[in-house]
Amino acid sequence: MPSKILYLTLSEIDLTEEGIYSDLINEMTALGHEVTVVVADHAGHIRETGLHTEHGIRVLRVLVGELFRVNFVKKGINTLKVEPCFRRAIRQFLGTEQFDLVLYATPPVTFASVVAYCKKHFHCQSYLMLKDIFPQNAVDIGLFRDGGLLHRFFQRKEAKLYALSDTIGCMSQANIDYLRIHQPELTQSKTELFPNTVSVRRLDAALTGGLCADITSIREQYHIPADRTVFVFGGNLGKPQAIDYLLSAIKPLESYREAYFLFVGNGSEKSKVEEAARKHNNIGFIDFIPVNEYHALMQACDVGMISLDARFTIPNYPSRTLSYMAMAKPILACTDRVTDIRRLVETDAECGLWNGSDDVNGFAGRVKVLCEDAALREQYGRNGRAYLTEHFDINYSVEKLIKHLS
Repeated sequence: MPSKILYLTLSEIDLTEEGIYSDLINEMTALGHEVTVVVADHAGHIRETGLHTEHGIRVLRVLVGELFRVNFVKKGINTLKVEPCFRRAIRQFLGTEQFDLVLYATPPVTFASVVAYCKKHFHCQSYLMLKDIFPQNAVDIGLFRDGGLLHRFFQRKEAKLYALSDTIGCMSQANIDYLRIHQPELTQSKTELFPNTVSVRRLDAALTGGLCADITSIREQYHIPADRTVFVFGGNLGKPQAIDYLLSAIKPLESYREAYFLFVGNGSEKSKVEEAARKHNNIGFIDFIPVNEYHALMQACDVGMISLDARFTIPNYPSRTLSYMAMAKPILACTDRVTDIRRLVETDAECGLWNGSDDVNGFAGRVKVLCEDAALREQYGRNGRAYLTEHFDINYSVEKLIKHLS
C-alpha cells in the first residue's frame, strides 16, 4: 500500500543527480510512495518559504540563514534558527495532511523539536538515518572542548533526537556497536543496519558519458600527466578529511615519477590544497565542475582516495567510497583505526589498500604498490564494483523502509 513520507534535510538536494538521498527519494517515488521533501534554502534560491513541485516530487523550501559559507558562530546561530522555521513551514503548508513516516539524517542533531512536532501532529513513525555521530566527532578533532558548554548543549540535542526516533538506521556494524556502548538507554531493537546505498542502475546511466570519454583528451584538458598513475580525492575538503595528513604524506613522493595526486572539490581546507598544488608538481587541484564532467574526469583517474582524521573515536563511513566502487576504481583508504572502512576495503570487498592516517611512511609504500601493479588495480576495481552491486544497491534501503511502513 502506498505511503506518505516526509523527508527533512538541511542540505540542498538535486533530484536529477545520483546520490544516497536523491536515489532513495526517487526509488520510493517510483514504487508509488509519495515523498515530500522539506529542505532548508540557504543559498538564495527562493525569496520566501513555499511549496514547489520539482521533477515530479513536492519540495517545501524553507528560507533560513546561510549555513555553509559563514563563520562558525553565525553558522551555529543559523542552525538553531532552522527548527522554528521548519515547524512553522510544515504547519502552514502541510498541516492539514497526513504522513506515515518522518525521515531525516544526521547531521544535524537539531531537528529534535521538528521531529517531535511531526510525530505528535501526524501520528507517524520516525526514522533516523545516522550519517554522523555528533557532537563527539567535533570533540575528536578539536572543534569542541570535551565537556565544554557547546559539547554538553549538543549532547542534550543528540540524546533527545535519539529518544524521539523510533528506529535508528546505522551505516555499519561499528556504528551500531558504538551507539549501544555510548547510548546504553537505546534498546537493541531500535538500531539496525542501514548502509549508504545508491541506485546502481541510475549510476550506470550517469556514468555512460564518462565510460565512453577519451581519457587522453580529459587528462590534457585538466593538465593531468598522461604517463602517471593518478590518485584522486573527490568531495569535501574539510577538517574531518585529514587534508594536512594527506599533503604531508604526498610531499615526500614528489621525486617519485609514477604517481600524481589530484584533489577535486571544496571546503574549509581548500586553500591549503591550492597552495600545495602551486608548490609541488605531483599535486593538482580542480574546483567545482558539473556532475557529468566530474564523472568523465573520474574515469580518467586510476585510484580513489579516502581520508579521515586519525583522532576520530567514532566510526565514520564516507559515502564517496560508493562512488569509487561504482566506477570500478581501486581504493586507497587512509583512516583512523576505529572505522570499519578498513574491513570493507581489505577483507569484505577486497577493493583496495588501507593505511592509518597518522602513518606517512606507510602511505608511500601503498602508493608504490598500486602504481607498480596495474593488474592488481584492475582486480581491486572489479571486486569493488561487484561488492557494491550485491550489498549497496538502493533496493536494500528501500526494503528496510517499506518494512517499517508496513
